[in-house]
Amino acid sequence: MRKPTTDFRNLDSAQLIQFGEEIVKKMEEHDTIFVTPIPSLTAISAGIVDFRKAVANAAFNDRQAISARKESRAELEYLINELAKYVDTKARGNPTIILSAGFVPSKEATYSNDSNPKAINLRVEPAGLGTMRVIAKVEPWKQARYYQFEFRKKGSETEWEKVLSTKAVLEINNLVAFDEYEFRVTYLSKDTNPNYSDVISTFAL
Repeated sequence: MRKPTTDFRNLDSAQLIQFGEEIVKKMEEHDTIFVTPIPSLTAISAGIVDFRKAVANAAFNDRQAISARKESRAELEYLINELAKYVDTKARGNPTIILSAGFVPSKEATYSNDSNPKAINLRVEPAGLGTMRVIAKVEPWKQARYYQFEFRKKGSETEWEKVLSTKAVLEINNLVAFDEYEFRVTYLSKDTNPNYSDVISTFAL
């Protein structure tokens, strides 16, 4: 859902003032949409005036004036942030309404419609003699929400045991020493249909 953005990090003082003034101007032009802004546009305008004065007073690098400018900027940013919340409730994700308030809509989240690709490059190695565990690794996939590792004793035809991991590396414990196991893995994204890797085998030690 699109939201009004309020990233002030790259705005200098003049740009912040201009941003605030544009918001007031736009919302006054569309007062039939934004009937009772919270905070009020009067409060935003007063915050802009105070900040402009603080910027001018700090021009000669007086420490007290610089501190006052910092406080005034923080107050103006707070007011704009609160106003953005009001706009968000009115817009309900509509980028046109967000723009009509003088804010920039956030970028729309994009998701791939493709199904999960086949998991590749699965490797499984014993963690060490007597540990009865293995380390499983698979090639990471950027869009994976989870990696579903599965294993069972080789030739057993039993159900695969499943372990979900948020990482492409998983330690599998409590195996039977010197038994051979087979392993597979699948990526899981927005699409939860598995697309398994090739099955590989190794011994627990």
